[in-house]
Amino acid sequence: MSILRQLKVLVIALLVSNIGLGAFGFYFLRAVDAKYSTLIKQSVPALNELQTLTAVSVKAMRSTNPDLFGGVDRRAQMFERARLAIERDRSLRDRALSREWFFDNTDERADFQSAGETFTRAATAVVAVLNSGDLAAAEREREQTLRPAFERYLATTTQAADNLQAHSMRMSDALTARTSHLSKMLIGLAGWPVMFFCLFLLITAVFIIAVLTKVFLLGQESV
Repeated sequence: MSILRQLKVLVIALLVSNIGLGAFGFYFLRAVDAKYSTLIKQSVPALNELQTLTAVSVKAMRSTNPDLFGGVDRRAQMFERARLAIERDRSLRDRALSREWFFDNTDERADFQSAGETFTRAATAVVAVLNSGDLAAAEREREQTLRPAFERYLATTTQAADNLQAHSMRMSDALTARTSHLSKMLIGLAGWPVMFFCLFLLITAVFIIAVLTKVFLLGQESV
């Protein structure tokens, strides 16, 4: 009866242990999934927008080329095309700046925003001069003011993308390390019945050896 009660207690302990480990494992997996989802939602769209923004800003810069405004009949068309390219660049930049990652990095956000606004103003001014027909003045303005602004804008965009990627990799590595640590802990906790069984066998073996040794010694004394 005593052994039966002990077995019942062991079975109950195993059930409670499995239920507890299952609940903890479910909570752990949900937490990891939520963190990875947050990381992906924060980094992937922002990286995609920064990559697209680089191509759009290059297109906006090309639209200010004075060679495109050579013909009077094409001037209005090229002016509208350049204006739309600059406006698209500004709109995409504002969308990128609204991402959570930029709000968490205020210095980088301010630098990127300042470079973008400077480029927009310089490009708009050059296009206005091009539309007036003074191509020589527009060329000087483009090389002296717009090009340095564009290069700074492109550099800050690239730097922001690199920093965002590095930040995402650090967060991913940290999540991976934490997941690995907790997984090992769960495996260790799940193995306690095996360790208990091995300990039980060891104690039983020691007990049997002690009994046999005692019986053997008593047998020798009686002889």
